[in-house]
Formats: sequence, structure tokens, C-alpha cells
Amino acid sequence: MTRSKAITWFTVLIACVFIASVHCGTVASVRPMGKDRSSLTFCSGGPVAPVFDIQMPIPYSVLRYRRGLNENTDFHCGIHPTMMVLGNVALEVGITKLIVDQGGWRPALALEGSAYLFMHVFDISTTRAYPEIGIVASYNLSLRGHLIYFGFQNIIQYDEPYWISAPLIGVELPLGRFNINLEAKWYAPQERSDNRIVDYTLIPADKGAIGFVWGLSYRL
Repeated sequence: MTRSKAITWFTVLIACVFIASVHCGTVASVRPMGKDRSSLTFCSGGPVAPVFDIQMPIPYSVLRYRRGLNENTDFHCGIHPTMMVLGNVALEVGITKLIVDQGGWRPALALEGSAYLFMHVFDISTTRAYPEIGIVASYNLSLRGHLIYFGFQNIIQYDEPYWISAPLIGVELPLGRFNINLEAKWYAPQERSDNRIVDYTLIPADKGAIGFVWGLSYRL
């Protein structure tokens, strides 16, 4: 890789990190996994943007641990390796609770609350914490637990824009002790895209950016 290409890649990555990081990875829990069950998840993806003339989701990554507190509630915590490579501490912690079970055409509803902490390494004055609230509706499509789901992730900031949303739709595919999650997201649909550094590839109505995220979970 030439120096100019490396600089281009780094610039694109930096510009995309914020919009991807505020709605990190796949959703933490589509449905709670059950008391005392646990899993590890690695997920990656973000808005689609041109990198070396290739249109691809920006590889923002999250490594997450999840544990069932009871049959209706999951706890999760994680780190964000991409941010750490760029010299930042990036942590998350949260709870997901099933508030409505599936019944007929009524989907199951899960409510998620998380807190994100970001800080430049060795500079505590840069510390920023952001609360996030998400809601996900899901339908179980098989006895094995194949799920289709849709919903919103919403992060709260302390300056404009105060509220950043990301509508999403996804599938969860069980494979033995593994689960695969595939999601499409519309990042920040309330914001115009024409004043950003990166020319995002998929920008419906010149608002926000469409992106894709995948996740692989292993049940411990």
C-alpha cells in the first residue's frame, strides 16, 4: 500500500467513525437469551463509502459480551477495537429487556438502554459519555429460532444534533452454537449528507447514509 493510499484510507475511516460509532455494531440482543446463558459477539460494518474506488461498508468493529440475567433480561458490555486502533478508549454497557412477547401477528418487542464511553488515550479531559435507547420488534420464523427484526437505535448528545437515530432491519440465523446477524441501517436520516467530508454511496433523499453490519456470536 502506498503512503498516499494509506492516508486516503485513514481519512475516510476517521470521517466515518463517528457516524458508525454512535450506533455501534449489530443490536446487542434481538431477544433475551435466557437466565445464566452467555455469548461473545464480534460485529463489523457501517455506512457504505468509496475506499480505494471500492464501495464498501466502513469496518467499524465491536467485541461484545452478553449474559442473561433472567428469562426476559440481558446484560451486555463491550469494547470497540477500531476506535482503540485510532488511539481512543471506547466502551459500552447496557441492558435489553423483553417487554412484549410475540403473539399472532403481534411481534415481540425488546427495549434496550446502553451507555457509551469515549476518551482519547492519556487525555481524560476528552471523556464523553452518550446514552442510547433502542427498540426492536421481531418475529420468530422457525422452531430453530430464525428471526427477522426491525426497529430504531437512538443516541442522545449534548450539543446539536441532540438526537441521532438509526432505523434498521435485520435477520438472525442460528447455526448450532453460533448466531449470524445481518443488518441494514439508515444512519442519521434527519441530517443532510451534502456537507460531510466523505461522499457516502447510499444517501436516500440526501439524508444520512445507508450502511450494512454483520455480527457473529458464539454461545458459551
